[in-house]
Amino acid sequence: MAIPAGPDPAAAGQIILPSDLPASLQGGELVAVMVAGANAKASRVAPCLASTDPAPTAGQLAEAKLILIGAVKRWAEAGAGAFQQQTAGPYSVTTDTRQRSGFNLWPSEIDALQALCRTSSPSAFTVDTAPGCGTIHSPICSLMFGALYCSCGADLTGTGPLYELVDP
Repeated sequence: MAIPAGPDPAAAGQIILPSDLPASLQGGELVAVMVAGANAKASRVAPCLASTDPAPTAGQLAEAKLILIGAVKRWAEAGAGAFQQQTAGPYSVTTDTRQRSGFNLWPSEIDALQALCRTSSPSAFTVDTAPGCGTIHSPICSLMFGALYCSCGADLTGTGPLYELVDP
């Protein structure tokens, strides 16, 4: 069975369609609104999915589709579950297995969508502008006599004296 490449690329931002959902959810209340909202949220947090230049790859769309179908399924099932409370004397236990409502993507879903847009461009690097105090100065360096500057060049090399070399 072939995996469909995704929605029509001409419809930018359309990652999932109501027909992509399981049959049990397709006829549900507000499903079209949830699908439109999921597409809009995904396009906002991961703009590469709605881009036309360059267009998202089939792999990116397939992963995004899977994430969004899971979110819409969770939204459609919000409120399902049970609230149970048991009391025995002064003690009570409450168990709440209801799904939380709220039509937002979870942080893990946002991270996964944003990861689809990341490229392997060069990352930041650091330059040590204040080297540590591990340099060894010459015994006749000005610092050894209380000055606030180095006359042997050890602060330039970072390893040892450049000028005023003295054999011990």
